[in-house]
Amino acid sequence: MITLSELHPDKALEALLEGNVSIAISENESRIAEVYRQGERPNTNLGDEFIDVLPNGVVRAMTKPMGVYRGNLALTFYCKAQSNGTAKENRINSMLSQVETLVNCKSSGKFFFEINPSNVITPMTYNSATGYTTMTINIEWNTTE
Repeated sequence: MITLSELHPDKALEALLEGNVSIAISENESRIAEVYRQGERPNTNLGDEFIDVLPNGVVRAMTKPMGVYRGNLALTFYCKAQSNGTAKENRINSMLSQVETLVNCKSSGKFFFEINPSNVITPMTYNSATGYTTMTINIEWNTTE
């Protein structure tokens, strides 16, 4: 069983992703997407591509006494849009494909993750104020102990 002080599925999901999502910049060049948990993303000097890991909804105790939990996290992919405001769909789709392989039905620490089958994905959206195109997928998690 897990205690409330150990209940950090965002850290476990970040560990699955950190350093593992690569973005092809050209035929011979790539870079790694940064992964940020809530409260960790800087306000300046952000990369052209990054991923936010955020809580999404309530955490439910599945047992009495408490010790087994279930909840959701939102993974939001950010990709700097082209100068004309159009999305770099290939980059977002590449990140999405890699994350699906890295996360769906995988464990990290005391947590099991899968793409939430009842609320999988939001469509790509462009924000003219930030210059980023975003897409969000929902990850369901549960404790494994």
